[in-house]
Amino acid sequence: MKVIRIKAFLIDFLVLLLALTIINLIIPKSDYLNMLEIEQNSIMEDYMSGRISFDSYVSNYGNLYYEGMLEQQLNYSLYFIFMLMYFVIIPFIYKGRTLGCYLCHVQIERFDQGKLYMWQLLVRYSIVFGISYIFLSNVLLLILPSKYYFSVVSILAIFQFVLSFFSAATVIFRKEKRGLHELLSNTEITKIIEVKKRSEKKWKKKIMKKKTQVKSY
Repeated sequence: MKVIRIKAFLIDFLVLLLALTIINLIIPKSDYLNMLEIEQNSIMEDYMSGRISFDSYVSNYGNLYYEGMLEQQLNYSLYFIFMLMYFVIIPFIYKGRTLGCYLCHVQIERFDQGKLYMWQLLVRYSIVFGISYIFLSNVLLLILPSKYYFSVVSILAIFQFVLSFFSAATVIFRKEKRGLHELLSNTEITKIIEVKKRSEKKWKKKIMKKKTQVKSY
């Protein structure tokens, strides 16, 4: 099951890369963005060589990063919409399956086998693939001034990395093989065959109950 989960994860990851590539092809980098990236590299070189202080690096690099994010806001907004559709809306409608789950014959279920809700999928994939991080990065771009934006987003990025790393570690080392993303969202990945068997058992139990009720009359 662990190998199947890794395969499903890799397929979904490749789908995300493909989507990001297509979005960047549709909306290519502007000359202004290329200029900003050159200036960012120059500032980083100055800091690494000791020509500027850390405060100057954070201030100058942060301003350029903020301008670059503004320039790419449409790209990241489309990327967020795609992630929301792919990881939340489609699995909610289509029995807890992304493309990776479908190809690997598994699906996402509630751990207690109840109804799967959108917020559970959102929590799950916010930890695994950073949906909430992408959303917050876009929202904070409209709220925070440039001098604070880079620092706040950097802290969020570190927090996102720690969450993802810890979630992967819990899958590896916990006996139940459930990651942090599954514990917090109360979900699990199950083989479709097992789900069918479980539904068949429930269906047989219902039939047996009806038969016993008829006999009692």
